[in-house]
Amino acid sequence: MNIAPAQSSVASPQPGLSGIACLTAIARFHGLDYTEMQLIQYAAPGSEGIKPAHLVQVARKIDLGAKLVRLSWDRLRRLGQALPAILILRDGGAVVLSGVRDTTEARDIVIRDPRAPQGFQFWDAEKAHAEWDGRVVLVKRSYALTDASQPFSLRWFIPEFLRQKRAFTDVALAALTLHALALATPIFFQLMIDRVVVHRVEATMMVLIIGVCCAIAFEFVLNYARSYILLYATSKIDMRLASTIFVKLLSLPVDFFERNLAGVISKHMQQDQRIREFLSGRLLLTTLDATALLVYVPILAYYSGVLTLVVMFCALMIAAIIGLMTRPFRRRLQDLYRAEGERQGLLIEAIHGINTVKSLGLEPAQSKAWDQSSANSVERRIEVGRISATARTMSQGIEKLMTVLVIWIGVTLIFKGELSIGALVAFQILAGRVISPLVQITGLINEFQEVGLSVRMLGNIMNTPSEPGLQRGLRPPIRGRVSFDDVTFNYGTSTVPALDGVSFTVESGQVVGIVGRSGSGKSTLVRLVQGLYASQRGLVRIDDYDIREMDKVHLRRHMGVVLQDSFLFRGTIKDNIGSGKSGATFEEIVWAARQAGAEEFIERMPQGYDTVLEEGGVNLSGGQKQRLAIARALVRRPSILLFDEATSALDPESEVIIQDNMAKIVEGRTTLIVSHRLSSLRHCDKIIVLDKGQIVGHDPHDSLLENCLTYRRLWDKQSRSFR
Repeated sequence: MNIAPAQSSVASPQPGLSGIACLTAIARFHGLDYTEMQLIQYAAPGSEGIKPAHLVQVARKIDLGAKLVRLSWDRLRRLGQALPAILILRDGGAVVLSGVRDTTEARDIVIRDPRAPQGFQFWDAEKAHAEWDGRVVLVKRSYALTDASQPFSLRWFIPEFLRQKRAFTDVALAALTLHALALATPIFFQLMIDRVVVHRVEATMMVLIIGVCCAIAFEFVLNYARSYILLYATSKIDMRLASTIFVKLLSLPVDFFERNLAGVISKHMQQDQRIREFLSGRLLLTTLDATALLVYVPILAYYSGVLTLVVMFCALMIAAIIGLMTRPFRRRLQDLYRAEGERQGLLIEAIHGINTVKSLGLEPAQSKAWDQSSANSVERRIEVGRISATARTMSQGIEKLMTVLVIWIGVTLIFKGELSIGALVAFQILAGRVISPLVQITGLINEFQEVGLSVRMLGNIMNTPSEPGLQRGLRPPIRGRVSFDDVTFNYGTSTVPALDGVSFTVESGQVVGIVGRSGSGKSTLVRLVQGLYASQRGLVRIDDYDIREMDKVHLRRHMGVVLQDSFLFRGTIKDNIGSGKSGATFEEIVWAARQAGAEEFIERMPQGYDTVLEEGGVNLSGGQKQRLAIARALVRRPSILLFDEATSALDPESEVIIQDNMAKIVEGRTTLIVSHRLSSLRHCDKIIVLDKGQIVGHDPHDSLLENCLTYRRLWDKQSRSFR
């Protein structure tokens, strides 16, 4: 189905300049802040104007990789991760290709002309062939190895390791010294056999023993120093990584947590230490050990060229095994991680819903689901272990075969007088040191595949764009005026808007109720006020400032939010109320508790404000938890209060206590109250009535009873239920 707008799809372009506008938009998408004028100066156009080739040159000057290609419609729709890109049009203009839509209703592309007012448009194949000349400028961000802002991958760790480059330099120098000291043992055996045993020279024996003991002692000291330096450096890296990753998690938008299971997120968050341990542990040490090949192989060749060929042949066989096992290992490892993520999600879901599980007697069903998930995980783990064991066993077998071949051929060379017994022993020791890193690499390749999946898992978090406007944007004084101007919002790929063309204004200090049937968009509206979601169309303003231009942290610090099921943290009552405001004094905490009507039950507790709450406040009643949540919202003295079904699940006594305190709670504050209980909203300045995402009423209670059919039906229905 063609959903393209009826009007002309793009603005009349100025040849070349629309391409610059597109490149500017894509640069900003990649976090590069350039103006169109700056890019025009970089292009330095001649009399022929700015051509697509100029766009490629300009992109490369501003840390973007770019390539001009010609694609078919089918290949264009398969660009995927290469988007956004620039489409060159037949009339000399350009538009941004933002995405591809492939549904049962439409198979089209999403384009945007930065210079056109209508925003995103959808082109089907016919429309695209009419407008597009077949050329595409593919654009991606180029990153230096040390760029901390690059997308998450193994390269992302390089800047962190470079911060500790002095420590790792010391580790590398220690490794090279240890390689040299490792030569002491084979040389000791060679000289002991060829000189001491054959010629019975005891004085030489004592000199050799003293020398090798000194080498061993020095090797012990260096090994300890290397381990300590590595531990110190990696501990600092762990601290920085843990902090960076957790801060990133907290910066993600709410819809990320709604799309992903808590168990899967938890599993992904645990991957940072595994990756770091691999990079600074096995990979680093094995790489340092592998550098010994540069030292030992020439020495092996000095002893015997024939035996060296035997060693290298066995090494190539091990390398072939590594190569053959890599792909099936990666595929089965992906299945294992998927199964483990599902099992972790099931576990966390059962823990969070334990009350429901027990109250409904769902233990057998949950146990069965857990057993099935565990069995699937174990099967995948066995498959991974089988491949790993096969590669390891074959490598160890080749290593033993190499030992037999070296001794066999070496003895033959001794019989021919081409090699001494001591030289054969020394060669055998050195050959073991050459082949050992290769055997380690067998395990390292398998572990590398595991770490590769860990990088992808953690990358699902680290590469998700952070919520826009955190710690950035305007920070005006918040007085509390809230306005919606033709706001439309859809969740995800849903074609049914949660809010459709919503417009209203709440003046500073007004108390406004929000009512409607389930699914009418009440909670969505409150979330848009908080800036948790961004509208697809229209403007949400706070004090006449576009909320998209405001610092979200600054905005939310001036808001108090109370949800239907407010979460309380493990800690004291004082800590929970004080968490609403950084550095809150005890006097402020007591004031907030008094305003919320919580003081009377807090004072009855043995420890008062020092009473320790369990996680989620399970040792409090529902009414007590809600009053603490209100106190937590009030302690920051917010300009805007948002109640989202805050009293709908309370017992009548608790609701009466909160309603009696509501006048003090909302005094001097803009307040939006979402509630199914219309009786609690009668005294609001006005009430917004929502139905299927649209406002069908926006007046005080009495006026709505007369003029709004939806509100009157809701009121009559509730009135009958109370009779």
